[in-house]
Amino acid sequence: MTEGRRGSIVKTIAGGGIGLLSLYFFLLFFRDSGNLERFLEEKTQVAFREMLWLFAYLFLCLMGFFLKRKMQDVPGKGAFLRREASGEAINRAFFSFLFLLFILPTLVFAYLHRMLLSMLVSGLWFFVLALLFRFITTGRPLQIFKDFKWFLAFLEKDFQEGTLYPLVFALPFFILQMNRSNVALDYDSLRYGLRSAYVLFPEGFFSAHGQINSVYSYPKGLELLTYPLNYLPGYGFLLSFSLWTYLVLALVFGLLLFHFQKNRKKLSLGILCFFLLSSVGNMSLTIKTDLFTLLLQLSALYFFLKGKRLQSCFLLFFSYSFKPTAVVFSTLLGIVFLFTMFLECFGKRSIKTNSQVNTDRNTNTNASINAKTGINSNINTNYNRIQAKGEKWTSELPFVLFSIVYTGLITFRTFWITGLPFSTTFTGIFKAIGFHVNWPFNLDAHVDYSGELSFSESAFSFFRRLFSFLFYPVGEDMEHVAIAWSGVLFPLILLFAIWQCFSLGRKCLLGRNSLPGGNSLLERNSLSGREAFLHRGSREASIWDYLPLALSFFVIMVFSLLSFVMLWQIDGNYYILWESLALLHCFSGGNLQENNLQEENAQKNLQEEHLQEENAQKNLQEERLREENAQKNLQGERLQEENAQKGRMKTNTASSKGFILLLKAFFFFSFYLAAFLSTITTSWAGAVGFTPIDLANKGYYDHALVELENQGEKGSLPAFSEMTKNPRHHVLAFAETPECYRIPCNVQSITDVEGSGGSPGLYDSPLYFAWFLKWSDTDYVYLEQSFLHDEREERAGEMLLQMAEEGIFQSPMLVEKNKILPLDGVKTFSESNGEGAEQLLLLQIRKERLEYPWEERPYPELSPEEQMEKDRILQLLSEYLR
Repeated sequence: MTEGRRGSIVKTIAGGGIGLLSLYFFLLFFRDSGNLERFLEEKTQVAFREMLWLFAYLFLCLMGFFLKRKMQDVPGKGAFLRREASGEAINRAFFSFLFLLFILPTLVFAYLHRMLLSMLVSGLWFFVLALLFRFITTGRPLQIFKDFKWFLAFLEKDFQEGTLYPLVFALPFFILQMNRSNVALDYDSLRYGLRSAYVLFPEGFFSAHGQINSVYSYPKGLELLTYPLNYLPGYGFLLSFSLWTYLVLALVFGLLLFHFQKNRKKLSLGILCFFLLSSVGNMSLTIKTDLFTLLLQLSALYFFLKGKRLQSCFLLFFSYSFKPTAVVFSTLLGIVFLFTMFLECFGKRSIKTNSQVNTDRNTNTNASINAKTGINSNINTNYNRIQAKGEKWTSELPFVLFSIVYTGLITFRTFWITGLPFSTTFTGIFKAIGFHVNWPFNLDAHVDYSGELSFSESAFSFFRRLFSFLFYPVGEDMEHVAIAWSGVLFPLILLFAIWQCFSLGRKCLLGRNSLPGGNSLLERNSLSGREAFLHRGSREASIWDYLPLALSFFVIMVFSLLSFVMLWQIDGNYYILWESLALLHCFSGGNLQENNLQEENAQKNLQEEHLQEENAQKNLQEERLREENAQKNLQGERLQEENAQKGRMKTNTASSKGFILLLKAFFFFSFYLAAFLSTITTSWAGAVGFTPIDLANKGYYDHALVELENQGEKGSLPAFSEMTKNPRHHVLAFAETPECYRIPCNVQSITDVEGSGGSPGLYDSPLYFAWFLKWSDTDYVYLEQSFLHDEREERAGEMLLQMAEEGIFQSPMLVEKNKILPLDGVKTFSESNGEGAEQLLLLQIRKERLEYPWEERPYPELSPEEQMEKDRILQLLSEYLR
């Protein structure tokens, strides 16, 4: 048994074991995490039945295409043979395939669930942005149309070869995310992404708008790109932008995979697995910037592999405009790229020195190998020319300038508001070199490190978290992982990706090759056999393609695992770059192994030819002619026996192939079902089910009307109407989140102020809190009894009473069951809760009185009318909080 065969068996056994382990713990996770209860809810069951109808439709369409193709393959049974079909007939079949299996069900579900107009409008805007970026990167305004034409031709070839069918299984995952987008408004999106019309643009892009939490000073590159979509009715247009980002991200992933993997079936399977990663898919339900940042990072890797090195580095720099953690992960990718270029440059110098010595020695060997393997002897020259052509910095200058200006503006906004160029990232370093955080921000308040644990406790915590993250994300510190979990497939992906890294390193070491100097891996002219695959031209992946991918995967994995030790709370969206690189690395090795086997066979064929020539010379001798004839007769008899044995072996092979096919089908459908169940029961917002079907709709989901209905059911319409008279009203809400964020004005929750990312020190003194009310230009304070009677908000009640003592509040409005009550109609929380209707209180801020503490002057005495109102408000608040 050869070493490669033995390694393949070990890999298969290990993969099967990890897969079974993942499936077992998935069943436990599905039960213990509450996903089973969510799946059994009526809303989820309705959504599940809709998806079953979709699966039935796709199955019938696929059977129709398979039968048609089968008839075309059999002469005389169809109208024409597939191989003799005209181009027009193939085009009609191809576009019918795209329409029936992808476009038609998407349009139907988009209309029924009120996403059709949102998808079309946001898709048009996304296309405009893509047209702009493609023009900036190429200098050709219509280049994107050529790219689209090439993409259709690429798909048409896949359709003819039958390798496009696996992607049909990816469509339900996209439709599932689209159908539930409008009911899955998550906490973070409602804090900033969906409310840019109220908290970002009305008073100027470079203003803090009175929002103190660090999330409002995050890089706002995505909000700026989606600016026109903020003023369209409903949030669906912004959410649809995330769905388009998800699709384009899958396209970029496919292009990256195609750069390494020319096997079309494995390529389609890799893209399908990308859709099965629920951690990535669930990010398409939110307007968080994770998906767009991942799109830029994978695009940077793609451009780097294509030789556009300067453009790839500035794509990473451009990603700083979208997410704070991009400063970490994009910088790590940039370091990997620079390190790879350094090795490549150093390796090419060693080749230039040694190439003249090795040219004459290897000419004959290369000619014979090229004849058998199809390797072009001019690959090295062509490859260097392509690299030189791709690295002309003048052609990449427009995008470089654009990324510098755009990222500079976004970074300047953060600096202008907070005093630091990057909020929440490397704050300690910036403070050490002289930067100061502007008042009232406290950018360190949200970071918790587990530095007080001992080494043994840290090691135990790390391995427990690693196991939980991979197999069983249940527990207090896994709550934000379970809602964006990578899924049951990731442990298997990670195993094969790590195996691929070690396999590549082992092949390099066995060939006694090193990247720089001496007997370098870049000596393409002197290599043969299994090392030659590393040095093919632009059509095949070389070591300089695998090296940045392997290093990126390894470095990102190390820093991702490091976060398991550093952070108290980890989120599933932190690791989508690591998961994508692992999946890419997992499926990029097929070509490597196939090329290796082909070139080993080429060497064996050369050796066999030499042996045949020697035998031919011996056979020319007349003395052995009769002996050879006798041997031929014996060989004939042996051939008959061998044919009989081959017949029996074919039977055994067919049965073994059937068993292997059955085993593959079992694993595929098990993993597919597990990924589907994880996706349909989890989301960043915790919502289940789909947007209710409306047969006669406007093409979009009217979130404003739905919120008005919710406020009517809650009984808060008078207070709601008062706050929304002006979208620029600043409201400080002592209310539940994220529900209070749906009020269409500049609402800031008290949780933003004193919670994670806020400044809890503002509660230390009434003076500090008065300063904050002045700084934030607060117009109203909105109170909910149920929120204030939580034990954690006891300090909030005390602060409200202290503010009332200073005469800060005026014009109180007490609301119950959509009616304004007299101030003496206040009830205690127990009485109000018992009747099933909560009393709500709206207090207006007397802004002129806040000028005195801001200027550090004593409060002036109140007029008799103001004193009477102050006493009424104090009594009202005391009874309201009791």
